[in-house]
Amino acid sequence: MLFNIQKCSIHDGHGLRTLVFFKGCPLRCKWCANPESQEYYPEVMESPSKCIGCGVCMKVCPLSCISIHEDGPRIDREKCNNCFECTEHCYAHSKYKIGKEYTIEELYKEIEKDRVFYSIKGGGVTFSGGEPLTQPKYLKEIAKTCQERGINVAVESCGCGNYSEFKEALPYINSMFLDIKHIDSEKHKELTGSGNELILDNIRRIAEYDIHITVRTPVIPGLTSSRENIIGIAKFLTTIPEIKEYELLVYHQFGVNKYNALGREYTLEDVEPPSDEEMRELVKCANDVFKDCGDKVCFYTKDNNREIVTNDNINDNIKEVVK
Repeated sequence: MLFNIQKCSIHDGHGLRTLVFFKGCPLRCKWCANPESQEYYPEVMESPSKCIGCGVCMKVCPLSCISIHEDGPRIDREKCNNCFECTEHCYAHSKYKIGKEYTIEELYKEIEKDRVFYSIKGGGVTFSGGEPLTQPKYLKEIAKTCQERGINVAVESCGCGNYSEFKEALPYINSMFLDIKHIDSEKHKELTGSGNELILDNIRRIAEYDIHITVRTPVIPGLTSSRENIIGIAKFLTTIPEIKEYELLVYHQFGVNKYNALGREYTLEDVEPPSDEEMRELVKCANDVFKDCGDKVCFYTKDNNREIVTNDNINDNIKEVVK
């Protein structure tokens, strides 16, 4: 089950990437930017601004769960059974279905359309989510197909999956971006609905393969942004020689409107993104931990550049263009 295919990304792996978003994730991160990725089944999303007020959706709904609100006809999610009658009759695409099944060949044909860009600028396909590792057989088959036909494969993951199942896909993956949200398992459970033991164990196991790994932490003020958390994660990474890169991700609110479109509440609406100064300080903290490791580095991305801050260059950024 997929929910989106996005073209020409430059932030999710080397070169130009085609992003394939798997639908379904075992975590429920409070800041999730893609809430439509969480469930493993198709859902109805609403865009009131597109509504033309025809009322057809209310007429065709077999459960009468659509009624008029201040911003137009809205679905009562407690009554809705996702029959998709409203989406099939909505002329303006104000109500639409999110989530679609693709065969391996159907998906590969979509990826293949971008091969010309890969050949010019480098790049490949990045499987994201949701959580690709929880659809291991499908991930293995599409990754294998891409590799056999000469397309570079990357995976973005929260690391939450059954290793005995997803390990079959690892030989066909070139690089991975693996999240560690919080080093404290109880805090991790509070923020995501699950502890981090499985995630940390999976990261150790994946690192044994010849896969380029970048560990990421989303910096959410008041939740994951403490020095103790970043230092703790950095110390964990010093125990895994194969992992060289640690990236801190600046929190954003790009997904807020999606919660409204799904009839859900976004509880972090008052949280502001961290300042540049705060990001620099956290990067420095991690690099202080890495100073005796030689080849490990922490960074964050700003204006498509890697910003690397250490005690030696605290007043002068080291910038590397993201490629």
